[in-house]
Amino acid sequence: MNLKTHKLLFNIIAPGYNWFFKSQTRNYSDLLSKYIDKLEIPNNCRILDAGCGTGALSQALVNRGYQVIGVDMAKMMMHYGSRRGLDCRYGNIIDGLDFEDKSFDLVVFAFVAHGLDREKRKKIFTEASRLARSKVLFHDYSSERSRITNIIEYIEGGDYFNFIKTGLEEMESVFSRVEVIKIKKYTNWYICTP
Repeated sequence: MNLKTHKLLFNIIAPGYNWFFKSQTRNYSDLLSKYIDKLEIPNNCRILDAGCGTGALSQALVNRGYQVIGVDMAKMMMHYGSRRGLDCRYGNIIDGLDFEDKSFDLVVFAFVAHGLDREKRKKIFTEASRLARSKVLFHDYSSERSRITNIIEYIEGGDYFNFIKTGLEEMESVFSRVEVIKIKKYTNWYICTP
């Protein structure tokens, strides 16, 4: 899927994503409670939520006391987060963001990488590595597949099927270390060290 189509799709479906904000925030909060120590980040650290969508992960991180800036290229998605008082900004990490090197202790992506083709994934991996002082976290699909996810991802037209085959290998080609933590049956945390 090209970026113009991707942006249009996510602007259209933003109200639907917004319906699930509370449950998504609760889910992210539960996961952070279980696995946050694996990230080895300081309290009150500065975090970039790249592809922040409506802000559910940003909200879960803010609730834990972190300073979070969210960026998204779908203005309708970030509009919902901004309305909640989150620091959401328009930006496209694929083209590079206007932040200095090592501006953030942690850069996070929730269900972003699988939707991009290999070339664009390499760009976000490289940009995230530039921006992160400590860690980069990809909260995304594992190689185990569910039928419903297969259908949804096929309709969405992203690169899910290639990501679940080669995503880890692609990360390992950019980052010095990648730790994989299975957090749910079909979902992993890929904790990357620049």
